[in-house]
Amino acid sequence: MIATIAVSLVILLNPSSEDESDFSHFTFDAVYIKDQNSIMITFSDTTGKSSFAILEILGMETTYHKEFEIVNSEFSKTVPIEKIPKYGWKTTPVTLEIMYDDTIVKMKTEIHEEGNAPPEIIFSTSLSN
Repeated sequence: MIATIAVSLVILLNPSSEDESDFSHFTFDAVYIKDQNSIMITFSDTTGKSSFAILEILGMETTYHKEFEIVNSEFSKTVPIEKIPKYGWKTTPVTLEIMYDDTIVKMKTEIHEEGNAPPEIIFSTSLSN
């Protein structure tokens, strides 16, 4: 128990600017554009350390899957869709895996309509092989 308290104090007293739990430098959004019947997916990393992405839109008849190099640590992709999901956007999650230095950062969000507030982004990390 004393070791746990000591480790906790060290972490609290010595915050790192490279703290993996701080994802504030990432923006990730998926917006349904009604006029174009498409989804606009955007990503940005203000640190400039993101280099490769795997983007998926799940829950559609055919899963959208795209792997690509990221230029200037940002991208914007327009994905046409055939129809709005019968049970709403919550059944159509958007996932993104980013190569960030030697770490893989995974993000998950939901599509939202234009003008609505974006939903929460769920983050997780793992070391790349």
